[in-house]
Amino acid sequence: ELDPDGCLRSLARALELIVQLDAGDIVGDTVDVFPSPKPARTIPFTPDWVNGFIGINCPAETQIAILEKIGCTIHEGKIAVPGFRNDLEDKADIAEEIARFYGYDKIPATPLQGLADGRLTETQQLQRQLSETLLALGCSEVQTYSFISPKAYDKLGLPPNCDERRSVVISNPLGEDTSVMRTTALPSMLEVLARNQNARNESAALFELATVYLPRGTEELPQEKQKLIIGLYGPDENYFSLKGIVEQLLARTGIAGYDVTAATDREAFHPGRTAKLTLDGKKFALLGEVAPAVQANFGIGTRVYVAVIDFDTLLNKRSAAKLYRQLPRYPAITRDLALVCDAATPVLALQKAIESAAGALLEKLTLFDVYTGSQIAAGSKGIAYSLRLRSAKGTLTDEEADVAVKRCTKALEKIGAALRIR
Repeated sequence: ELDPDGCLRSLARALELIVQLDAGDIVGDTVDVFPSPKPARTIPFTPDWVNGFIGINCPAETQIAILEKIGCTIHEGKIAVPGFRNDLEDKADIAEEIARFYGYDKIPATPLQGLADGRLTETQQLQRQLSETLLALGCSEVQTYSFISPKAYDKLGLPPNCDERRSVVISNPLGEDTSVMRTTALPSMLEVLARNQNARNESAALFELATVYLPRGTEELPQEKQKLIIGLYGPDENYFSLKGIVEQLLARTGIAGYDVTAATDREAFHPGRTAKLTLDGKKFALLGEVAPAVQANFGIGTRVYVAVIDFDTLLNKRSAAKLYRQLPRYPAITRDLALVCDAATPVLALQKAIESAAGALLEKLTLFDVYTGSQIAAGSKGIAYSLRLRSAKGTLTDEEADVAVKRCTKALEKIGAALRIR
């Protein structure tokens, strides 16, 4: 939109040029037949509001000087806007002009007021971390219903009076198959694995952050706890495949210092292929092969491996700190230990003995062989470890490495493990 007041200014300039160029003479006065001239637009002058809107502290006198530069006049708290600035319609437009002349680089960076500081909670962060880690390890996430059939406990082979059979009963269930709230997510995972195996999927690796419901009487709502359950089967899967996934998951969440021991008291799991994980003396995870009878009850025709991990323990014991170490300055020395021990001796016990005896010199401990056969006495097994030793103070000598290895062999002898080759 053009400024109607600009016609008179343009006419005056044209006449001025005619006189200067001696191209004619000015005769008479100006005739103005504008039928309805508009009054000058005014906007309230609010310097405090402008400062608050922009987030600056510009004095009123400076704001007046800026506005006069663009043709405005200020009188009695009103800004008279020139006709050629049709874009100035509100005090926000005035604030824009003040900011432009004041300098965008001088406006401090401050967070907007009145907005929520949105971010993920610690629980949500861990849930996302677990999901991303398991997806990266080749697992797929599933979601199952929280209500199940009471017959699922029979399929698991649970004793009649065990705590896991004490479920919250739904007063208006859709049917018997959905009549109680689950106290364990194991039936839900086994049903999904069975459905995949019966659909001729050669292999499957699944996980779920499942909620279980533990009753607290008729007057209170049940306790809701989250469990991370992982299930897999396939020609290339075994107990160690599942154990590797769990170890990677715990390492990713910063869980360390846990113990792995055999578990033989779980009805749904194979007594010789199941382990429990404890931290500070408390069990927080169970992993192993599902018992053959339970596999048959759920209609699964292959070996199935399942891990159940307590989410609260991961949340409370995890370490979000990431520690970085500089690259080693001095070379390492490698030593191998070939041991013979009782077949029932846990490998973890041997590992802890070596780590404790070697101390700070032990940089890495690798189990690279487990042997049972004709060359080993009945009831025994052969274990082979590789030790990588390094000193942070200087080049490690062979004598220092030998002393560390001797400490390890003495510690191993105390728990019944002897060197196989002396």
